[in-house]
Amino acid sequence: MNNTIDRYWNDFIDGDKQAFEQIYRALLPSLYEYGMRRVKDEDYVRDAIQDVFIKFWENRSKLRSISNPKHYLLVALKNSLLNTQLRDGKLSSFGEKDDFQLTYDVESAYIATEEQRQTALKLIQALEQLTAKQKEVIFLRYFEELSYEEISVLTNISVKSLYKLNNRAMEALKGIMGMPKQPLLVLLCAIKFIYS
Repeated sequence: MNNTIDRYWNDFIDGDKQAFEQIYRALLPSLYEYGMRRVKDEDYVRDAIQDVFIKFWENRSKLRSISNPKHYLLVALKNSLLNTQLRDGKLSSFGEKDDFQLTYDVESAYIATEEQRQTALKLIQALEQLTAKQKEVIFLRYFEELSYEEISVLTNISVKSLYKLNNRAMEALKGIMGMPKQPLLVLLCAIKFIYS
């Protein structure tokens, strides 16, 4: 999908409206999900996404070819949400609210067996025991498949600190789940596909 989005991005910055619409359709679910996990306010998220795409369309002649448009748009969405919250007095100017949510509705997803459903539920409950920053890193790394460098830009946390944060989160999950890291990584990937 990334190669397709990259092609659409280059066509979009050349003024192709259909390519712009394809980017919007392809990335809207990820942007919406990320926004809702940051602020849990559907109106804020929808307005922020719309503002981001409007600004990108209006300023397309100033944009350049980039390696990961999804990451670029996630950063723009985060900034838009923070600016809107700051403007509306829902966030202090000293820092962002530390409230990243990583909740899934197990009942609404299709899971083949009761054992799989129980394992998925246990992992989701384990994820909820992590700190907000740990949940955000897990989500961006394993669910959105961003690199540590991209996550660093998005979260304003150094790459070295992100490695430590991820390692602590994985250690906590290993302890809670009572399983080694490799099966835990497989389970995280499975949860991603179950809920996408």
